[in-house]
Amino acid sequence: MQPHRYSRLSNLFDGFCTCFNDADTVFITEVYAAGEKPIEGATRDHLVEGMARHGHHDVRKLERREDLARVVFDTAKEGDIVVCMGAGDITYWAYALPDELTALQKNAKGNAA
Repeated sequence: MQPHRYSRLSNLFDGFCTCFNDADTVFITEVYAAGEKPIEGATRDHLVEGMARHGHHDVRKLERREDLARVVFDTAKEGDIVVCMGAGDITYWAYALPDELTALQKNAKGNAA
């Protein structure tokens, strides 16, 4: 999940801390600022901490866009559903993900031989 705007994260912080509790695993990216300046307490790290404090059992920081395919590849199992959420550039991440996962899968099969 890519939080969109510091002001939105700040204003809806408590709701964001609990709305993903039914998800098995949640990866949180940096906030997509959309031109806003940072707001104290409305960061990716604060959100991850808040979600854990509010009961989510597996919430993690996603450090870089380049890490998405690898963490999905290492975490998701057959039959899992992967959802990319946000209103920033995460749309492009989602479009690229299938090809990136296919490349990782081919590489893993090649290394297993």
